[in-house]
Amino acid sequence: MKSDLTSIKKVASIDIGTNTILLLIAEVVGEELKPFFETETIVRLGEGVQKKRILSPEAMKRGVQTLAQYLEQCRKMGVQRIFAVGTSALREAKNSGDFLRRVEEELSLPIEIISGEEEAHLSFLAVVRDLNSKESILVVDIGGGSTEFILGKGDQMIRWVSLPLGSVRFTEKFLTSDPVQEKEWEKMVKEIRRWLVKIPHPEEPYSMVAVAGTATTLAAVEQGLKEFVPEKIHRFVLRQEALKKQLLLYRSKMLDERKKIPGLSPARADVILAGGAILYEAMKELQRASALISVHGVRYGVLYKKIAP
Repeated sequence: MKSDLTSIKKVASIDIGTNTILLLIAEVVGEELKPFFETETIVRLGEGVQKKRILSPEAMKRGVQTLAQYLEQCRKMGVQRIFAVGTSALREAKNSGDFLRRVEEELSLPIEIISGEEEAHLSFLAVVRDLNSKESILVVDIGGGSTEFILGKGDQMIRWVSLPLGSVRFTEKFLTSDPVQEKEWEKMVKEIRRWLVKIPHPEEPYSMVAVAGTATTLAAVEQGLKEFVPEKIHRFVLRQEALKKQLLLYRSKMLDERKKIPGLSPARADVILAGGAILYEAMKELQRASALISVHGVRYGVLYKKIAP
């Protein structure tokens, strides 16, 4: 993924996930990024991939339309280079090649499908470059189709694992009633715990940092934000007890009621319970009273790797 950007002043990265497609536009100043535009669209590209292992025509259409809008935004802002990466849904879908060809033909946008290891590395890089911490960091990246747990120090990953735990994946697999039934919830939690024995359990002091849409949404709800305000969400400390109360709230409400909760995007209301459960169970497994929330993620890591690999 290395690229010479010494003569380029304005770049963009697009993170094509299972649930969300995100755009970051930034200026390059030496080896630093100066972000000045970000947006996300909940596309549900991976809708149904859990069961059928294919991208539906409707999901692909939504993906192409969103990418077209992003490219127009990049054009208006004078972006010189665009880097697009795809994660879990595009790794798993049997027909992801059809989507890649369509985007290439219609939009002239190449997409690189990255491995679980590369996704973990980019998430970790995004966090450590921002925090510049001297102690170890465990990054938790909860996506729609997978969750990455990455332990490292400085710029170096020490241990990492990518697990098939995702907000969309587990909603489709377990949480099919409205409101969620107790037996569905218990079955899902049991499955999450079964996977979590595989995550890194650091012996040295470390910080736990959660990235991506589930984590930032939980922080927004905790603060009752009517609009997404990155400055209030970035580096917010989410306590385990507060998260537990949120999960109880979501379980007690029907989907239409959840959509009215301040801080919770209506488009994310159906999958927030599964995503929140993954983070909560991870905090319990690791005996962490709190987690730091970061608005940075793969899209930041992509550009950091380009400008200062």
